[in-house]
Amino acid sequence: MPVDDKDAGTTGTPPRRHWRRRYITRRNAFYVGLVAIVGALALLLLVVLLYRTGRVDTLIANQIIRTLSEYGIRAEVKEFHTKLGPRTVEIKGLELYDAQTGERLGRIDNIIATVRVADLYALSLRRNVNLEALEVNGPELWVLFDEQGRSNLRNLHLPPPAPNQRILFSYSTAQVKVNNGIIHYEVRRNAQDEHTGEQTRHVFAGEARNLRALIQPDDPSAPVASRANAVDLFMSDSTFAVDGNQIAPIDVEAHARVNQTSAEIRELTLRSPVVESHLQGTLDDWRAGRYQLQVRSTVDLTQISDTFKPATPLRGAGEFIGTVKGEGTQYRIEGDVKSDALAAGDVRLKGMQVGLTATGDGSKQYDAQGRAVVDLLTAGSFNLNLVQLRGGVMGSGSDFRFLGELRAAALRRGDTSIASLMLSDAVAEVRDGKMEGTARRATGATVVLGDTRASNLQANGIRFSATDKDHFNATVANLSTGPITSKDTHLNGLTARDVKATGRGAVTDVATNDVRVSGGTFAGAQVGSINIAGVRLAIHDGGRVEGSTSDVNIGTVAFNTGNGSKSGTPGKVENVKLARPVFVLEPGDRYRVTSDLSLGGGVLGDFQLGAARGALVATNSEVQLNNFTAEALNGRARGSAVISKGRGASHVNATFAGLDIGGLLAVLTGRAVPVTGATTGTVDLRFPGTDVKQASGNLTAQLTGETGNETSGRTPINGTVTLTADRGNFQLSQANLHA
Repeated sequence: MPVDDKDAGTTGTPPRRHWRRRYITRRNAFYVGLVAIVGALALLLLVVLLYRTGRVDTLIANQIIRTLSEYGIRAEVKEFHTKLGPRTVEIKGLELYDAQTGERLGRIDNIIATVRVADLYALSLRRNVNLEALEVNGPELWVLFDEQGRSNLRNLHLPPPAPNQRILFSYSTAQVKVNNGIIHYEVRRNAQDEHTGEQTRHVFAGEARNLRALIQPDDPSAPVASRANAVDLFMSDSTFAVDGNQIAPIDVEAHARVNQTSAEIRELTLRSPVVESHLQGTLDDWRAGRYQLQVRSTVDLTQISDTFKPATPLRGAGEFIGTVKGEGTQYRIEGDVKSDALAAGDVRLKGMQVGLTATGDGSKQYDAQGRAVVDLLTAGSFNLNLVQLRGGVMGSGSDFRFLGELRAAALRRGDTSIASLMLSDAVAEVRDGKMEGTARRATGATVVLGDTRASNLQANGIRFSATDKDHFNATVANLSTGPITSKDTHLNGLTARDVKATGRGAVTDVATNDVRVSGGTFAGAQVGSINIAGVRLAIHDGGRVEGSTSDVNIGTVAFNTGNGSKSGTPGKVENVKLARPVFVLEPGDRYRVTSDLSLGGGVLGDFQLGAARGALVATNSEVQLNNFTAEALNGRARGSAVISKGRGASHVNATFAGLDIGGLLAVLTGRAVPVTGATTGTVDLRFPGTDVKQASGNLTAQLTGETGNETSGRTPINGTVTLTADRGNFQLSQANLHA
């Protein structure tokens, strides 16, 4: 029986069904967890094995050595340990050397660091190691500079950034301690004298001892750009020496806040036997070197002098209070300097106050402006009271230029003084050890030289130059004074032109070719204007003045024989001249003048005086006229005379011929005598001062004359007469007369 295919298909074996495979099953999850645990245990075992075998120590030690080598330092580690539990790293016996020269740079007894490896178990070749704490014990460093300015640290350098390095160290949040550190430093320098060219060697050396430092972040969670660290630094019992002369102890204490770009110095204190300084301020930019500091400092010059023994001894102490700011090599100083007493050699200052503003740069160029007030300034034998100095100083090194003015209440040197001294528009320049300067004007209210006083001193067109304090040259275009007075002198004033002064040690030479005295009285005699040419002076340090001039034309001199009283006999001489005068002024108002004196004529009372010549010697006490010849009273006289300026003894010893008898007797007795004629004879009289009426002595005369008058009749008198005088009373001691 035939079979239908459809039916056969439906009645046979049913078709097979297809199922999807499941990969995440309980069994597979169990296998994966088991593998992870085994892998973690294996990794942990590997780390433990690396630590136990020292492999971790070696990795970190090698990293430290490589890091230091990038700075040019070769490091040798004696012993290195790490502890995974407290994350502490300890280095013992670290030696530091210059990688190029092998020169020893320093050593560290012990370093203890606490680190944290942020990604220790990460499946990455990069590791971030954060330094959390660092303690450096017993560091010892050497810093040396040779004569050429080369340092043992010259080969050290900052490495370039390496962002792709496998191990990255971070220390910005670390707390760093330095204990018991010491820094040895030595600077050798060759200096050449600017003037002699002589080479000298200096050594600056010392030790920064007991160094302690603490650096810790203000806020570890702050962004890196604004992160800052507090820094505390201490040093004690440190030393500093120059050429073996040592200052000790030196203590330093500093507290600051520092970030990547700037620093805030909250307090910096330095204490030593020679200086104590306190500073506060900011370093605004590390790269630019911009800073601003408040400074208060005291300096003990006595200790500096005793320690370093400079050629010029120093004494005293000073204080500076102000600000110091700058950028790079440029600086600016503003502040006040005060001192109760200072001394440098023979220059002494008392009560000094200086307000200044100074600018400069590293090439030693500087510019200072200010005002100084000193109660007393002493320089050698000069004393200045209440000195005020205003102006500016600019220069480089020891060469400088000053512009300003000087005021002093008084300048004194021995018996010489100037009150209210002022030097205006002054310019002084020091270059290569030589000083040059100018001043437009100098004034003084009063000048005192012994017992001589001059008012209203003025000098214009002043120039000077000096190689040292004892050798100088100075010129004054114009010099003038007001009235000049002394015990017996009153001059109306003095002017001089082209005054030159030359200092040669203990003597100063002064010369001028044009001096004019405006008249006055001298030794009781009235003089008019006097022109003097060719004045030469030698002024000694002790106050002695030696001088000479060309011939002096005094002109007319008026006088009175009554020693200043109205009862004396007035007189006047004309055409008075002094030839080749030489004079000496001594301290204590003593002087001596020698000259050849000539008189053109004059009048004494009612009697005419003729020409006269003689050798003049004038001192502060008397006037001598030696070997004189004179025409007077219609006759001639020869002899010598000493006239005292006070009440001392005066003396006249002379011979005469052809003198008017009546005139001579009138001069001697002070009253008219009815005698006419001529006489020849001798006279030897002594009298006090210029009071001839008090004369004592003898007069012998040969008479040829007559007595009487036209009314009573005249009687001829011829013969010899001898008169004896006693304090103005004349007696006839001998007479041999005949008609």
